[in-house]
Amino acid sequence: MLEASPRWNRQRLAVLEAVEFDLNRMFSVLYFSSVVCAAVYMAGWLRFNLLDLPVGPVSFHTAITLGLTAVAGLLFALLLPTIVVAAGIERKLQRRIRRLEPKAQVTGSHRLLTAHVLPNVQRSTGGTLGQEHSYPQPGCRP
Repeated sequence: MLEASPRWNRQRLAVLEAVEFDLNRMFSVLYFSSVVCAAVYMAGWLRFNLLDLPVGPVSFHTAITLGLTAVAGLLFALLLPTIVVAAGIERKLQRRIRRLEPKAQVTGSHRLLTAHVLPNVQRSTGGTLGQEHSYPQPGCRP
């Protein structure tokens, strides 16, 4: 089997990074909602375990707290398999990106450090890499 060209590897890496960016935005909503559900469930669970329940009629506040705790627990139980699948997808995507990065780095310098992308970052003889220089523009007076 022939090895992929450096251009193909760079293209594939760019696509994988774009997919990772989009998935991170979507998965962050999933993770945030699961954390909120878990927090509401744990708060209600602690309230009902640490405080005594009234023996007589249940108040409106207690009924709402009990309902929210039950709904949050149910939602968290339903979100848990989705979270596991999302974490697996993220790990697999990261593994593929890490596998392609060394191949892309062997072919040349990083795409953000090339001179055509960052025109005012140049290598100076005595300075460090990435040192900024400000040169006057042609036709402009200082």
